Amino acid sequence: MQKSLRVFLDTSAILAGLNSPTGAAGVVLALCVTEEIAPMISRQIIEEAERNIAQKFPGLMPGWQSFLLIPPEIIDNPNHQELKHARSVLPTSDAPILASALRVHPDYMITWNTKDFLKPQVLSAVSFPILTPGDFLVQYRRQFDTKSI
Repeated sequence: MQKSLRVFLDTSAILAGLNSPTGAAGVVLALCVTEEIAPMISRQIIEEAERNIAQKFPGLMPGWQSFLLIPPEIIDNPNHQELKHARSVLPTSDAPILASALRVHPDYMITWNTKDFLKPQVLSAVSFPILTPGDFLVQYRRQFDTKSI
């Protein structure tokens, strides 16, 4: 068996996967469950997900709790220097998410936040691909030549 890909998941991808298990983000979460990919999240992602689930998607709580049982690797919040660097690349409230991903150098980062994370200045500042769930699955298929996805 091949080594699991280390994949940093943004809140948007997790919530989309929980909300639509048969969509691309749902397939990504299924790959986490089957341990074909190793999910990574930050403490801020946990806070964001729980806040959004409580306020907007209370029906997703059981799925969220199941996701946490996988368990994903949980990255501590970035330090001041990491945050400062991330804000120079992405001057939005998502800078701490980027800082956490930069800290762990995942194989991929998956997000639905295309407005912020897929900006050219962000993509050129990281050493890993940042992809939407669907684009990740295309890359995954190419890398592992799987027919089951």
